[in-house]
Amino acid sequence: MNYYILLEDEKSFIKVLPAWLKHMGFLCERVADIKEISQDNYVLQSGQGVTQLVTRVLFDTINTILDNPGKIDEMIVILDTEEMGYETRKNQVLAKIKEKYDIRDLPFQIRILVCNHCFETWLLGRKDLYPRKTVPETSFFYPYYKHYNIAEEDPEYMEVPSEIKETTGQYHFHYLHELFRYKRIRYSKKKPDAVSSEEYFTGIAERATETGQLFSFQEFYDYFKDRT
Repeated sequence: MNYYILLEDEKSFIKVLPAWLKHMGFLCERVADIKEISQDNYVLQSGQGVTQLVTRVLFDTINTILDNPGKIDEMIVILDTEEMGYETRKNQVLAKIKEKYDIRDLPFQIRILVCNHCFETWLLGRKDLYPRKTVPETSFFYPYYKHYNIAEEDPEYMEVPSEIKETTGQYHFHYLHELFRYKRIRYSKKKPDAVSSEEYFTGIAERATETGQLFSFQEFYDYFKDRT
């Protein structure tokens, strides 16, 4: 089986995903270009952000696959919900595809996986990430710590405090950034090495399996585990 993975992210997740695929036992080997596809390979491409993905890159990718017949068995689109609902984002992508193609006639399968709300939301789901000891009120992390207990409550349902003027994705990123800073874990979108490890990934996967939380991560996990 050969796959073409179109990922909205162009900074952190696209650097982390190849490592996560290995942790899940996904045995396909990454190649740089569709023309290098032989057997059990995958191509990973950035959609350059959600706007570019759903207005241009999505169609360019489908056309590239059609121009190289017999190369790709499944096209996988992975993107954030941002401020949209989970099903709404999926339906948006399907509707865009149906504007130009009859999906039934395409010679490959299409799967849409959605991160609710963003990559950092999933990262917040790692077991034992939330501080066990009470955070001092004087700490820079205290407003986040007080607002939402990510150890007990599902990070995918964390809303933005009413006094904060940010999108959900922005707030989740800032929550994670400040939590990592508090715990002295180095992480940035340019250098996301800390979350690429098998230990970090397993912490998210175990949390999702044991609690039934992080449902969008679980769908992502199950999809690739079924292809190992």
